Amino acid sequence: MNIYNIRKEFPIIKSKVFLNHAATSPLPICAARAMKNFLDNKIRFQSTQDIDLKSWWNKIADSKKLFSQLIGAKKHEIAYIPNTTFGLNLIAHMLPYKPDSNVVTNTLEYLSNIIVWLKLKERGVEVRFVKDANGRISLDELEKSIDDKTIAVTIGQVGWYNGFRHDLKAVSEIAHDRGAFLVVDAIQAVGNMRINVTKEGIDFLSCGSYKWLLGPPGAGFLYIRENLIDEFNPPILGEYSLDPEIVKTNIYDRFDLFELKYSKGISKYEVVHLNDVAYIGVRESMRLLLDFGIENVEKRIKKLDGYLIEKLLENGYEIRTPLNEEEHHAIINFKVKDPSKVLKFLSKNGIIVSQRVGGIRVSPHFYNTEEEIDRFIEVLKDMK
Repeated sequence: MNIYNIRKEFPIIKSKVFLNHAATSPLPICAARAMKNFLDNKIRFQSTQDIDLKSWWNKIADSKKLFSQLIGAKKHEIAYIPNTTFGLNLIAHMLPYKPDSNVVTNTLEYLSNIIVWLKLKERGVEVRFVKDANGRISLDELEKSIDDKTIAVTIGQVGWYNGFRHDLKAVSEIAHDRGAFLVVDAIQAVGNMRINVTKEGIDFLSCGSYKWLLGPPGAGFLYIRENLIDEFNPPILGEYSLDPEIVKTNIYDRFDLFELKYSKGISKYEVVHLNDVAYIGVRESMRLLLDFGIENVEKRIKKLDGYLIEKLLENGYEIRTPLNEEEHHAIINFKVKDPSKVLKFLSKNGIIVSQRVGGIRVSPHFYNTEEEIDRFIEVLKDMK
């Protein structure tokens, strides 16, 4: 698929240089069109009985299959969730803790992957933070923090403000050797790189739709390794958490629900009514990524990252992202004297990036071009 044909899906490029996919991505036309068709179908009919719900639900179900392809999972290992934080909450509050249990995380995590674990301190669980050194997390330091009382090691695969990339396989091997689970916040990774949950030893993975997946807000996916699905129960429940026969009997025949019996399989974790139109949209966005090839997406982003770093260094900027290609991905952060002032100037000149942790964060996706990077650099030069 030609990159310039794909760029036609993003009208924003006609007026802006959009390099802010680590925040919220623009919606491609294909996704917006599918969502509009779905909503048009809804408002044309007086009741849901008049709508061809089966065809729409098939498309929503297809979104699970597409997401599973992006992370190397099986469709029945994927649950619908509203967003990344919700999925992390489910995981954090259903694992088996004892008073002397601990969880290991690190200082590069976004707040969503910290607060859900800090909440566990109320239950006597210790939360250990591995400190970063120059924007990196050392595997040796991580290993020192994990012991046989560690229940979970939780990491964001790509660092939210500087793009540090963890070696997931190495982390999972350390965690599993101590009997701990590996939990991955993948919001900054799925859609911009290859992930294989089986090969990399991931036990749980949570991801939302509105960043690198190029979808609308309101859709998310939770991966639970197949042999763990029936081992745990969600800390909060919804209709799909229950045995379907119990639900059917109590809705249509009688109401005498006095005993809790869980459903089998991944639906047990789908405790919130899903945002149907959001899944219709993200289905199309994921098709766009898969049609181009997630390996090709990753290669293009790597190329753009390298080009951006080269240009920033040529112009004397201090890069806050690890420069080793194996240690970063998709997100580049560089230091400026006054980030707020720089951000305002860039925005005024049609460059969309973010201010994060004392620097400017740039996050190009696969449809961006070297010419757009050049434009970004030229605007930066104009400010000097």
